[in-house]
This record gives sequence, structure tokens and C-alpha cells, in this order.
Amino acid sequence: MPTDNDSTSKSHAPLDSDTLARLVTNALERTAFVLADPCDTPEQLPPADTFAQIDFSGPESGGVDLRASRAFARNLAGSLLGVDASEITDAQAEEALRELANIVGGSVITALGGDDCRFSLGLPALGNHTPDLNATQCTLDAEGERLEVSCIHRLAA
Repeated sequence: MPTDNDSTSKSHAPLDSDTLARLVTNALERTAFVLADPCDTPEQLPPADTFAQIDFSGPESGGVDLRASRAFARNLAGSLLGVDASEITDAQAEEALRELANIVGGSVITALGGDDCRFSLGLPALGNHTPDLNATQCTLDAEGERLEVSCIHRLAA
């Protein structure tokens, strides 16, 4: 029988695509003043050509992948730095996407029970994980640009 000290006895909402989209849109609005909405017609958005990822471990382990159009990454960096997106270099755009991966990763582990459990968040990196059909995914329209987010998580062994 679980005790009050057993962190697995705490319940949390499952991380579904709606929850993931809400976490990401809140992070974008809070940190970069970028508006985004879930997209039902992703084929109308520019393709993703910029990628960032972050891993986490603890009671559950996994990772978060961000796949975005280059223009989204430039707009994000411009918003974070307070300059026009046309002034942003590719390196700054990639750094901004890694920072967003860090923020979203933190939000994900909190949603998975991070307030009650110990998690470790890795360092954000360029690239993405091998696609996983079991990943929770969402595609966002961020002011006409693409942002895809997927989260893979499983109970730690």
C-alpha cells in the first residue's frame, strides 16, 4: 500500500497532445511573446528544417523534440533578443530553439510529476531523436510558421 511519502502515489494528468500544446503555447507567450495555436492543417505551414532536443530522466525518462521552420526560429530569437528577425543569424536562431527546448523540457517534467519527484534535465542540443510512433505530438501554427513538438516518456527501469 502506498504511503504519503511514496511519490508514485501522487496522480498527475497524462501528457496528451492537448496538454503538450498548452505547455508550449504558454512557454512561448510567457518567455518570447510569441502567439501559437494548435494546427489542424500542418500541410499549409512551411516545412521544419531546424531541430532541437532535450532529454530527461528520473521516475520517467525520455526526451522532447522541437522541429521548426527556420523562420519560426528566427522570429523566436528576435523576440527573445528584442531585435527584428531579419537581424538574426542562423546560430542565434538555433540557440533560441535550444533554449525553447530547455523551457519546454522543464514544463514537461513538471507536468509529469516534477513538483513531487526528482528529475534531471539534460542540456539542449541540435538534432532530434529517432521518430517514435508512441510519442505525444502536436503541431503549432506560430504566426504562420511551423513548430512541431513531440515528447517520448516511459517509466524508468
